[in-house]
Amino acid sequence: MSLFYQEVLEQPKAIKDTIHGNTDVELSLDSTKPILFSGMGSSLAACQLVALYMNRYGGMAQAVDSSELLHYQMEMLDHYNVFLSSQSGESIETKEVANKHKRAKAFTNSPGSSIANAASETYFTKATPEEAIASSKSFTTMVSLLLYLSSKKFGEPLEEEILQAANVIEEVLESRFEEIGELISKTIDPNQPLLLIGRGPSVITAEQGGLTLKETARIFSESLSSAQFRHGPFELLKEPFQCFLFNPFGETYELNIEMAKEIARLGGKVIYVSDEPLVAENIESIQLNSIDEFVSPIIYSCVVQIAAIKLCEKKGLVAGEASLISKVTGKQ
Repeated sequence: MSLFYQEVLEQPKAIKDTIHGNTDVELSLDSTKPILFSGMGSSLAACQLVALYMNRYGGMAQAVDSSELLHYQMEMLDHYNVFLSSQSGESIETKEVANKHKRAKAFTNSPGSSIANAASETYFTKATPEEAIASSKSFTTMVSLLLYLSSKKFGEPLEEEILQAANVIEEVLESRFEEIGELISKTIDPNQPLLLIGRGPSVITAEQGGLTLKETARIFSESLSSAQFRHGPFELLKEPFQCFLFNPFGETYELNIEMAKEIARLGGKVIYVSDEPLVAENIESIQLNSIDEFVSPIIYSCVVQIAAIKLCEKKGLVAGEASLISKVTGKQ
């Protein structure tokens, strides 16, 4: 069993520990200022999800790549509540932002890290150390903590939904891992380009999924909103085409069904991940309870993690091992 596989299996407990370990924690905000989240890699994906969540429920939030923030946008930070996200607490660009903006608050999995020490206030996930190159439990616990604390301020508290998501992941890993893995392995060619698409929160599922497949199975993958796919990249369907389409129950559910059917009619192969199966030629369905549209990236990311493990096997690679990159990026 690879280190990445082991850490994937640790996710349900890590998510529950993160929620239970933060029940008395409240997000500290200056209500007169908008909110800016920043991170890199999977930490940025988690930030993008929580910013979308806040905006959906009347907040004013955005998520910015820490490198772009560091080099081009530092001057605006006094106008924002600034929250930095880094599972290691050592990502070089995020660390530099923390050192330069002393009022920044941080989310991390690493007490005693540079970012935890530099931040004016720090919120901790409970993932335990993560060593594999690709993020699994560090991503899902970061999403869980960000959503949980944000939902105390905006919308309705998501504590129960996040804990239910952990139970869904546990059931999938215990009883459906091989079923899902074999379906993906027989459908997806890891030596061909792969698109991951969705709308709303599922754009973040796609973003994180694309990153996971790049750094594990070395797949040329791209993530897009379904709408952005329509605006130009749709022409790719004239070539051999394969994709994941994530479609939890939610605001754009019917639009995504039509997109999946249209891709399939034009000859594209679709791995369709949703609450209900979709039956059509060229579509393979993975039915999973999404619990809540904004919680769905926690659950649906598990599908991509299984894909990473199985497609690595297909290519003769070990998921979570890398030749050119390290767990913590220390070079800009």
